[in-house]
Amino acid sequence: MKAWLLDQPGTPLALREIPEPAPRRGAVLVRMEAVPLLSYTRNWLEGKLPYALPPGPFSPGTNGVGRVEAVGEGVLAFRAGQRVAVNPHWIANETTREPEQALIGLTGISAGSAPMLADFPHGTWRELAEFPASTLISLDGLDGISSERLAVLGKFAVPFGGLRRGRLTAGETVVINGASGYFGSAAVLVALATGASRVIALGRRLEPLQTLVELGRGRVVPVLLTGDGAADVAAIRSASGGGADLAFDMVGEAGDPNATLAALRSLRRNGRLVLMGSMQVDLPVPYGEMLRNNWELIGHFMYTGADYLALVALVNSKQLSLEPVELKSYPFADLEAAIDEAGRMQGLQCTVAAANAANAWG
Repeated sequence: MKAWLLDQPGTPLALREIPEPAPRRGAVLVRMEAVPLLSYTRNWLEGKLPYALPPGPFSPGTNGVGRVEAVGEGVLAFRAGQRVAVNPHWIANETTREPEQALIGLTGISAGSAPMLADFPHGTWRELAEFPASTLISLDGLDGISSERLAVLGKFAVPFGGLRRGRLTAGETVVINGASGYFGSAAVLVALATGASRVIALGRRLEPLQTLVELGRGRVVPVLLTGDGAADVAAIRSASGGGADLAFDMVGEAGDPNATLAALRSLRRNGRLVLMGSMQVDLPVPYGEMLRNNWELIGHFMYTGADYLALVALVNSKQLSLEPVELKSYPFADLEAAIDEAGRMQGLQCTVAAANAANAWG
């Protein structure tokens, strides 16, 4: 089979012929059909991000959609030919307070995750990818949706996990900070699908928010941030009708905490703020305000398998449509071009490498 391999960060990717693997006990072999690409993939490949990589050479690649090729001993729920979503967030199946965890094909997470990456070093950038059965999600019932379109699920899984952790309830008002970004734009659609009465979309330019406003059909209200904390808080509170029930922070690599603090201070009493972004500075928490307002501050990483199943159910029930996302697809052989395109993504866009043609792998 063919696989894209990275020998070490900063070296060129190489498309190579390698032996087909056989699934080990507890693992599943998946023939990959479509793989979404992260916007920061190029920087990661060049070693510019502080990630803990598996030993090389290895195949990168996180989320994806494919069909089960074979199952290892002890695998009970999956069958050959079944379409599945590949989920890179692997949590060790051990009954401990803090089980080790890793993002397969991307990075270690916990202090002791190096053995996990050594055991399953390869991600989804290969014709046949072996993953622990516990990381796969059944896509039964979604036969009418192409694998390329279903690869967009990876864009929704992260914010969906955060909004579920924040206990978003139908009828509540939610503020999305970073609404024009890759994950933030998906968070707006997820909030609408789960019944938010009003979604306040925060951004610094109106144009990227307009599509969200149109999709919201009166339930999405844009607020342009100015950097003036008091003015931004007043604008968000006005747009939310006096204050929000939940705020969700998905800003990437912010250089100052002003927008996050504005989202926090826009909350009603007993409101919750979920942090899932990648702010580069500390968040100065207003101790007294937190106390007086009963605010809840929640740091959250990724999502659970139960979150992913619930997301698939939302799509299956047609409460959440994946169609608003602009899809740009490349054959796996053109992965380098796809990576460059992913770096240019904005808002409701997704770049996918796919095996939708006979020569997809060159």
